[in-house]
Amino acid sequence: MIIRFMTEIAYNMHQVMAAKESFEQANPGVQIEIEQANDYFEMMQSAHSDDAPDIVETGGYPVGNLDGLFVDLTPYVAETNGLEEDLYPGLMRVAKFGGTLPGLPIEISPPLILYDKEKFDRAGLAYPDEAWTWEDMVELAKRLTIRDEQGVAAQFGFGLGVDIEWFEPFVMRNGGSYLSPDGSTSRGFVDGAATIEAFRMVVDAFREHRIVRKPDEPCLANSWHEESAMRFSFNWDAHHWLRERPEARIGVVGLPNMPGRRNANMIYMGGAGVTAKSRSPHMAWAFLRHYLLECHSWMPPAIRSQSEQRGLNQHPLWSRYLEEIDHVQVSGFFKNRKWNSSRQLINEDIRKMIVEGADVAQTLRSWTRYT
Repeated sequence: MIIRFMTEIAYNMHQVMAAKESFEQANPGVQIEIEQANDYFEMMQSAHSDDAPDIVETGGYPVGNLDGLFVDLTPYVAETNGLEEDLYPGLMRVAKFGGTLPGLPIEISPPLILYDKEKFDRAGLAYPDEAWTWEDMVELAKRLTIRDEQGVAAQFGFGLGVDIEWFEPFVMRNGGSYLSPDGSTSRGFVDGAATIEAFRMVVDAFREHRIVRKPDEPCLANSWHEESAMRFSFNWDAHHWLRERPEARIGVVGLPNMPGRRNANMIYMGGAGVTAKSRSPHMAWAFLRHYLLECHSWMPPAIRSQSEQRGLNQHPLWSRYLEEIDHVQVSGFFKNRKWNSSRQLINEDIRKMIVEGADVAQTLRSWTRYT
C-alpha cells in the first residue's frame, strides 16, 4: 500500500522523513511517498485533481474546509483513545471553525511580548507583568526608546511589524473584530468603535509616540534583536533570538490589556489533513497521527501530553506560549478568503495611516468593500 504525502513546508522535511522511516518499520507493506510542492497554489491544484495525494500539509490551516477537500477528522479523533481530551481545547475551538476538523494543527504560535531584561535593567525599570495596560506599555516604551541628537533611534521601546494580522490581537483584546462571527461580512465590525479605537492606539504608537519603528525609518541598531527593548513576537522569534544570542536574558509576558478588557488573541498555525479523494483514509490517518503526535519538531505540539514529555510546560518561555492557547480566537484571515486575499492592499493603507497620517476611521470604513 502506498500513502502519498504532499507538503509545501520545506524546512520540516527532516521530521517528515523520520516519521516515514519509523512508520514503515512498524507497518510492513506500507510505503509513504513524500512529495514536495513548490508553493500553496501547486499543492491545492494537486489536491483538487483526480490524482490527489492522501495527505496534504500546508502552512495555512484549512479552517472551514470550504472546498470539501479534506475528510472530517472528528470521528478519527474520537475513536483514538484519549486523543480528544489531549488536544488543547483553545486550539480545537479555532481548528473546528465551520463545524468540521479538516486537519490537525501544526506550527502553532500565538503572539506574546518578548522583552530584553538587560535593557530594562540598564534603564532601571521593572519588568512588565500580566496586569499591564496599553498605557503602561507606551510609558515603558517611551523610556526605553533611545535617539541621538538628530532624532535617529538606536533603540525603540516596542517592536511591531506593519501587518493587518499583527494588529488583530490588539483589536480582539479591545473587544473588536475585523469580521462577523461567521466571517461573512466586515460591516459593523472592522468599522466598529472598538476596532477603530484599537487601531488608533496602535497607529499612535508609531506616529505620535514614536516608540515603534515606522516603515523605512532609519535605526542605528546592529541587529534585529537589538532594535527593540520589547517585541511583539511569535515563538519562532524567541527561537531565533535564543539561537543567535544564547546568553540573552529574555522575558515573556502577555499582550498589554486594552480598554475593552477582553482576554483574547489570534494564532498562526498550519495543518495537515487526509484528502477526501484518498483511497486509504484510515491508513492515511494512522500516518498523520504518527507524524504529528508521536514525532515532533521544535515548535509547540497540539497535544498536552507531548508538551509534558518534552518539558515545554515548565520552560520559562514556551510554557507561557502554551498557556496563551486557551485564549486564542479565529482570525479574520482564516474566516474569509476575500479578506485574506486583500491583505496587501490593506497593509498599504496601514502604511499610509502611519507615514502619511491617513484618517483611521475613514480608512477602516473603506475596508468593508473587501467582504
